[in-house]
Amino acid sequence: MLMKKVTLVILAALTAGCATGAKKTPSAATCPPCPEAAVAAKPAEAAPMVLAAAQDLPPFLDGDDRKTLLKAAALNRKYFQGLKAGTPSYTFGSRVITPKELAASTEELIKLLESPAEPAELDRLIKERFDIYQMAGRDSTGTVIFSSYYEPTIEASLNPTDAYKYPIYAKPDDLISMNLEDFNEKFRGEKLTGRLKKGELVPYLTREEIDFEGALEGKGLELAWFTNRADIMDLHIEGSGRLALPDGRVIKANFASTNSLKFKGWLTAMIEAGALPREGISHEKGKQYLRDNPGKERAIMSANRRYTFFKLEQPADPEEGPAGTYGLPLTGWRSIAMDNALVPMGAIAFMRTTMPDVDAEGALLGRKEDSRFVFCQDTGGAIKGPGRVDFFAGNGKKSRTFAFKLWDPGQLYLLVLKDAKS
Repeated sequence: MLMKKVTLVILAALTAGCATGAKKTPSAATCPPCPEAAVAAKPAEAAPMVLAAAQDLPPFLDGDDRKTLLKAAALNRKYFQGLKAGTPSYTFGSRVITPKELAASTEELIKLLESPAEPAELDRLIKERFDIYQMAGRDSTGTVIFSSYYEPTIEASLNPTDAYKYPIYAKPDDLISMNLEDFNEKFRGEKLTGRLKKGELVPYLTREEIDFEGALEGKGLELAWFTNRADIMDLHIEGSGRLALPDGRVIKANFASTNSLKFKGWLTAMIEAGALPREGISHEKGKQYLRDNPGKERAIMSANRRYTFFKLEQPADPEEGPAGTYGLPLTGWRSIAMDNALVPMGAIAFMRTTMPDVDAEGALLGRKEDSRFVFCQDTGGAIKGPGRVDFFAGNGKKSRTFAFKLWDPGQLYLLVLKDAKS
């Protein structure tokens, strides 16, 4: 049916003329053929990143602990060591960047970080040995918006009780995942999920259908139970988290899949519904509103049609972060999520922005300028285009406050070891 409709549209376009009816041979008594309509040229798309001129480069001074940087770099090295043949190349400016060049870039950075070079010398060597590309940003002026995510710790139970009655689910067997790049390379980094219905792929179940209509009940997919849906929503939004069980154990709920449907934050839904004012809104105020107005919960939560599925795992290392898109653990304060259609996993980056200044107990002290090396090791459903970066803040009280408070403009640079031929 779809093909038939497309064919009819094409035929209509081909047969359309100056007037209705069959096209006539021009004569003295008829008007000449109408000139062909001019087709507007499609404007060229702006490059997502450009090679930065030497005079425009910032000082490459890292404002954080080098230990975490080396930890993230070692994981980056491990990623490239396990990379399969056939991994596609990317284009930065006019240069084609291969996985081999990205791996060599990581090795060179590790070498420099392990050297006794002082910050000023490290800055000089970075500029000397690397090509540096600046992300164009949303408006092609180089301005990137930084947000943040973290790994929450949430109270949960592996068994339902009167207190713990809201579940999270494992990935259903009928949820089909597709890598659209396998069908057409223009969809690089794009994935789609759905289910088969009468031989056609259709959207998967919504949050409304799963949480409020019981579409997955009785299928043995429940993994753990929570005391409220706001905590579950946080887990869905962050994509993974630590579950603090009643017996004192801590296990991980790691990302398995989503239904790929449209995302909307539950606090945003509250604001749009007029439940709470934008000024001064917070996670705790949102939870209190739902406690005071349980009849509003369904509409607010269902506004976010995106649904996340999980798998439970026992952490081998309590300090280890959740797995990123690149297949290995993320490192707090050193891993970022970017649009994988534009930027490859494992790319080295340097970010500059204003950040929340938060103490170890999670108290916001103010804001401060920050710059640091990071690695592109994750993706996010809302992180699309050259103007968005999501910064992984780790776990704990500090990380939670930081993640909720970061939404700031800045700049992001990608570093690739200079071509030996240049």
